Amino acid sequence: MSMDDDAHRVQPAAARPGADAHGTAVTARAAQLVPLLLIMLLVLALLAGISSRSVTPALGDDAPADRFSASRAVQATAGIVEVPRPGGTPANDAAREELSAQLTDLGFTVTEDEGIGVRSTPERTRTGYVRNLVATRPGTDPTGTIVLATHIDSVPGAPGAADAGIGLAVILETVRALGPEALRNDLVVLLVDGEERGLLGAEHHLAGAGADLTAPVVVLNHEARGITGRPLLTRAHGPMHRIVGAAPRPEFESFTDALFAIIPNDTDFTVYREGGWWGFDMAIIDGSFAYHSPLDDSAHLDHDTLQHYGDLTLALTRDLAGRDLAELSAHTQEHPVQTTMPWGILQIPPLLLSILAVLAPLAIAVTIGIRRRRAEITIRGVLAGAVCALVVIAGGVAGAVGLWTVVSTKVPHMLSRTVGEPVRAHGFILAELLLALAIVLLGLVLARMLLRRASLLLGASLLVTVLLAVLGVAWPALGGSMLPPAVVAAAGILGSTIAPPVLSVLLRAAAILPTGWLLGTQLSSLTEFGIASAAGAYAGTALIALGAAAALWLPRTADPVPDRIRRPRRLLAPAAVLIATAALSLGSTWWTLRAPEPMQESVIATVDAATGQTHWYVSGMSAWGRDLDGTTAQSTIEMPQVRTDGTSGGRSTVTVTAVRDGTELWIDAAEGPLREITIDGTAVAAAEGQDGIGQLQIAGIRAGQNVEITLSAAPGTELSVTEVTYNPSLAQGWSEPGADVVLMQPRLEVTTTVQL
Repeated sequence: MSMDDDAHRVQPAAARPGADAHGTAVTARAAQLVPLLLIMLLVLALLAGISSRSVTPALGDDAPADRFSASRAVQATAGIVEVPRPGGTPANDAAREELSAQLTDLGFTVTEDEGIGVRSTPERTRTGYVRNLVATRPGTDPTGTIVLATHIDSVPGAPGAADAGIGLAVILETVRALGPEALRNDLVVLLVDGEERGLLGAEHHLAGAGADLTAPVVVLNHEARGITGRPLLTRAHGPMHRIVGAAPRPEFESFTDALFAIIPNDTDFTVYREGGWWGFDMAIIDGSFAYHSPLDDSAHLDHDTLQHYGDLTLALTRDLAGRDLAELSAHTQEHPVQTTMPWGILQIPPLLLSILAVLAPLAIAVTIGIRRRRAEITIRGVLAGAVCALVVIAGGVAGAVGLWTVVSTKVPHMLSRTVGEPVRAHGFILAELLLALAIVLLGLVLARMLLRRASLLLGASLLVTVLLAVLGVAWPALGGSMLPPAVVAAAGILGSTIAPPVLSVLLRAAAILPTGWLLGTQLSSLTEFGIASAAGAYAGTALIALGAAAALWLPRTADPVPDRIRRPRRLLAPAAVLIATAALSLGSTWWTLRAPEPMQESVIATVDAATGQTHWYVSGMSAWGRDLDGTTAQSTIEMPQVRTDGTSGGRSTVTVTAVRDGTELWIDAAEGPLREITIDGTAVAAAEGQDGIGQLQIAGIRAGQNVEITLSAAPGTELSVTEVTYNPSLAQGWSEPGADVVLMQPRLEVTTTVQL
């Protein structure tokens, strides 16, 4: 028996007294073509959304002088991004000298901002010696300051052509294209040190010289988590909604901005925002398999991506440099929800979006009431359809996460060591979407054994719009990209139910377009995040978007007689898709393993300074790594010198003399936290709410440098002092890997224990 428990009482429309013969103007055959039309429009809008996210073709040396040229930008940084440049190394010094010379030639006054940066979190306190580069060009009639920012340093072992060499290239070519003449507002190029070790250069600058800039300060911060893809405006602070339209083909989602409040992912922009600066955080994120690896080099960097990034920065800088920034202060309390549309950035006041979000399920509820009066559905059937939709959405997301978990667990050696991303991820992403399709088909076949089509589709739209309404009220920014298409779809569902037949078809056709655009743009954007970061999000996005619009596939009036029950043989369709999913997953694994990029290995050598005892820890992705992992040796390498001056009045002094460039120190107390710390006279405070510091990290130390640390500790306290450098080949037992292996920030840790 059908879950629509009054189905047996429903009479055909022609047999009911006073039945309304709606839809007679549309032939039965034409009505059958409408679902196909909707699918075609959905696909066309989806493809338009994908194509809108293309990047600009790179321009060569012959580009006009006032245009950004990717070719010129690459040449400007060619000598800088050849080798890794961690803080405290000769390569870092050479990069800073080259950047200083170029900025001086471009008419800037260049200074170094040197000191100790400090950033404390509940987990650890990171500090380091930094040498920022600050280039200034005063404005002719300044109303504020424009800051073009990125960082000089890279992680050990990575040339950093993208992270953040692309930022260096964009900024150098941007200021060249601006020309030598002063602009209205002050212009500052801020190239900080120590970003990779904890945003240390930005912290130091904001605590010192950065406080003297003419307010308001607007920063464009340049970052990279990959080597290709469309440059994104990932975060904003201040009235930047008044500025974003100046960018060519901008892309900004309040959803991404809100997501940063949830996920642990920081850039220097976090420090600038905390310091009260306005601005945008910008990044590229596709190709993240190369992130923080030797593969982040010039050969892998996409020049079209660089061109698009540069066009974006140049346009925004020109607008900001000539604008009265003081006028923006009147808009600081405006926080519109923003999403990217074909014509630009759609901006909606949060309250209005919340109201529209609530109206969407109300529109579905009215539609349900109308169709119930027509005896096409029952409330019980619709609620059952909503439950089925919930199971399908949850099953699609869980299945997608499970599929990637199985693949990544079975074949870990095809993944990057930093973010767990395969070199070729698109096949796995398509497999996730196929799995979601299989689960939808399975749900439809099983549910249709009990429910009518109308109950299922209306139940799905009701469920999704209710969930989105809750999100729209609680956190409209997080639902910024999903809510507008869902609202339009709900309006189309209600309108097409009560409108005349021809208009009903037109309303359904128009209402499906925003959903297709959403699928195209958001799935494309998620593709750049990668399967390792966004597994489950592809299925979830597709199912939620289509669920909200599901009832658009209902005709203006549905047959009140229960449609034919589906047979179990219909299970062959989802079974076939499941087989295709498995085949695609296996094929994608095979294809990824044959990528030309070498395998990535993490390797750490730990050395006891007192005994020379050495232990090797390797991720073991290759035969080389498996052979080295777990082995021991006796090393006779030069050890750092650690001296203590004893404890007096509860204060102790520890002096460490480093023996290698680019050294870090990690200092831990055996009992209790460290308190009242200074490093070479600079005070180091614990994170707010923390009673002292658990682990103190000091980066950017040079060979022969003395680091003096004072702290409060009880007499006899045991300290563990670890010198961390990035050349484990100095330790005994090392063997060189083959060309098929690259090392991910390999570490040498030399630990000394001292007693205060």
